[in-house]
Amino acid sequence: MKIENIELFFVKIPVVPTAKGGIAPYRGHDCLPGQGLEFAESCLVKLYTDDGITGWGEANIVMDPVVQKSLFEDYIRPLVIGQDCFGADAFISKAAKSFEPPIGIKGVLTAIDIACMDIMGKVCQRPVSSLLGGKIRPKVEIAYCQGLEDFACTQDRIAKIKEMGYTTYKTTGGQNLHSDIERAKVIREAAGSLMKIRVDMNEAYDLISAANYFAAIDDFGFEYVEQPFGVNNFDGFAGLRKRFTTPVAINEDSYIPNNLYEYAKRDAIDAAVVDMDPCGGISQISKVADFAEAVGLPLIHHCGFDLGIKTAAILQAYAAKPAFSRAMDSIYMELEDDILCEKLKIENGSFIIPDSPGLGIEVDEEKVRSYSFFGIGCQKLHYR
Repeated sequence: MKIENIELFFVKIPVVPTAKGGIAPYRGHDCLPGQGLEFAESCLVKLYTDDGITGWGEANIVMDPVVQKSLFEDYIRPLVIGQDCFGADAFISKAAKSFEPPIGIKGVLTAIDIACMDIMGKVCQRPVSSLLGGKIRPKVEIAYCQGLEDFACTQDRIAKIKEMGYTTYKTTGGQNLHSDIERAKVIREAAGSLMKIRVDMNEAYDLISAANYFAAIDDFGFEYVEQPFGVNNFDGFAGLRKRFTTPVAINEDSYIPNNLYEYAKRDAIDAAVVDMDPCGGISQISKVADFAEAVGLPLIHHCGFDLGIKTAAILQAYAAKPAFSRAMDSIYMELEDDILCEKLKIENGSFIIPDSPGLGIEVDEEKVRSYSFFGIGCQKLHYR
């Protein structure tokens, strides 16, 4: 099952704006009011095999498309053409070990891994989850993500998603300690006692600010606070966990090799938020999930403003891996459209995991072409 050709696409799809009941612009603590992410942008690949079977993959755009396309043409395409899809783990791992800095972020390699898994599932006439050990859950709860908004907009959004069946809400913080604490109160009051709440600080705090925030919200029963300060601060995370009852999770730290192991060894975190892109695709994140299961660490998949292909890949991993025991972060429901023939199904705040062979999806190639773009100036969707 040799790879005969690869096509590369850069696509962007609008996110429904707040004025129309959506969440765009999605603002983090490093954005001014009115600024933020307004599009979901992805790099797509289509693999062709010598047996006539094709597969699709998707990854976030983490560098300028001009640079990413050049890297693809000059390095990745020659490496991948002629390789066996069933040996993807080996040749992708080899490529990812390059000392060239751009390769270290995985990029297109993640999309290729996902596409190879899609092909393998189609060849076996089984969903990808079957290749990962078998399906253990039919659906995946969604943590509805909303950026930094004023109190009224936050209250209104929480009321609406409760009516739609969502039971987990995630937002960002880190712009100002006082307003973060006040907003936490507003969120808990609007959500009621049963809704799970997550807050991602994106490394914004120092140790003292983080401790003050935890002290102020420790009675609110949040599911966890994510990455309150910078990476490699093992003692800082362990200290928060010992002093407060509110659970703490890492995100950016989980993209640094061996950090997940180190945090687990020190018993310094309650959960980890991970992403296929820095891992290298389905095959690689499955290894992370197996490790997490062995040490009893819950995993959550991060939201990278993913389109339908990568979201379907995430769902296949969730379907088979016990460690993915918490709701996955997503804004997928707020995309104005998708590049799939039919958007992924959501019922009562949960994704229904596709059962068809491969990723279980069908890509609309007309939509891929219509949403394609290329050039300088795209949003930089880092792992936030």
